[in-house]
Amino acid sequence: MFTTRNFRHHAIFFMGLSVVAGLFQNLLYVYVGPDLITRPAFPAYFMTATLISCTATVFLLRSYYLLHYRIALLTGLVAFGTALLRTMVLYCLLVPLSRAPEQYYPVFLVLELVAALAAAISLIWSRAGKNGWLKAAGILGVLIAVCALALLFWSFQMHKGSSTPSLERFQLFLSFFAGLQPLLFTGFFSQQSDGQEGTSGQSTLLEAARVISVAAIFFTGVGLFGEAIKAIHPPKEAVRLAGVSAARIFINPRGDTLSYRLLKPIDYDSTQRYPLLVSLHGGAGYGTDNIRQLASWEIQQLSEPENQKKYPAFILAPQCSRGTSWGGIPNLVARDTIVFELMSALEKEYSIDPDRRYVAGGSLGGYGTWYFIGTRPGVFAAAIPLCGAGDPTLAQNMKEVAIWAFHGENDQNVPVEGSRRVIKAIRQAGGHPRYTEFPERGHYLTPGLDATPGILDWLFSQKRQVKVTPESGRN
Repeated sequence: MFTTRNFRHHAIFFMGLSVVAGLFQNLLYVYVGPDLITRPAFPAYFMTATLISCTATVFLLRSYYLLHYRIALLTGLVAFGTALLRTMVLYCLLVPLSRAPEQYYPVFLVLELVAALAAAISLIWSRAGKNGWLKAAGILGVLIAVCALALLFWSFQMHKGSSTPSLERFQLFLSFFAGLQPLLFTGFFSQQSDGQEGTSGQSTLLEAARVISVAAIFFTGVGLFGEAIKAIHPPKEAVRLAGVSAARIFINPRGDTLSYRLLKPIDYDSTQRYPLLVSLHGGAGYGTDNIRQLASWEIQQLSEPENQKKYPAFILAPQCSRGTSWGGIPNLVARDTIVFELMSALEKEYSIDPDRRYVAGGSLGGYGTWYFIGTRPGVFAAAIPLCGAGDPTLAQNMKEVAIWAFHGENDQNVPVEGSRRVIKAIRQAGGHPRYTEFPERGHYLTPGLDATPGILDWLFSQKRQVKVTPESGRN
């Protein structure tokens, strides 16, 4: 064998560090869910962990070269290259630098998995397979790659590539097993005998790399852990409102349930009619706690004491669980029907003005806002879709609704074209929607909304325009 003691120690160190980094990320994913990758600190941690994994892989490939495992080296290099390519694309989407390669990401992922499968097979059937540790790593690699490919194709066949809670659980399960593979490679390195010692310069450089790697993974990990803790616990502004609104559960005639909060007008008088605002939360409101949906911009604004007095209204804040939506997003179960059933039930319980129903929401809720007014014409007097995307083919249904839409020019989560297209279609259909696009702003619109005067004045001045037909005139 031709590896040195220092070589083995460094290789084992980076392999072990990559296992720790992967395990830490997976554990956070268990507690936070897919929203983990949307945390601002995630790209830095992701790239740090990737660089550590790449360093460990370089040690492994060099060992293949020194031991003349030519087939393992060739397939390993191809797998390494495709993994780097896929990682670069993913990083561009995470930061985000560009959304252009998003449509090609599944292709890069398939290439990486196929290359990883070939590399794993080579560890079983080539000369490298004579080593028990490498053969075990190859068997595990084959199982992981085959399962991942099957899961990917199943996702596209059954869900057109969209994620579901079941798919996410399978992916997490595979990710945990994939994190075990470097442990088998450490066994391979530990059994190598000593060869010629490396130079002191190389040793010093690698020692510095070890220190930098530990420091980088620690500091980026601490940042990600802090943001994960915030993501697990509901925002404090939502908790504050949970104390002044009752947690409710609506059960429809089919036995389906929907958790929601209802904020009532101050000094509610049943002899008066009040507007109803339906607030549809974004992705951050997902859950089952019946709290975090209260952090929406419109709810926070209307919960201010002066606004409660100025705009007395019912505020309905339903909450949906992950894997569902309010509508308008393909392959996610829409929860729109039960929301409308809940609205009908509330209008029987309280004195609500049917001509002053409003709907608002951001991101996931922005999609839902467009979907509500597009699929239920005549229900809402006004809508405020924030950084969402509507269906231009439903423009005819939306032209009579008072709309004030908002979007950030540089939104990388929901591209601004989603708002531009539907606004254009509504105008072509004869509608007169208002549209505000914040230049150089991304997905987070709160500063721009806070600086825009008159939003609530405009909203609560709107009334549904009920057209009188000859038939209705005779009733």
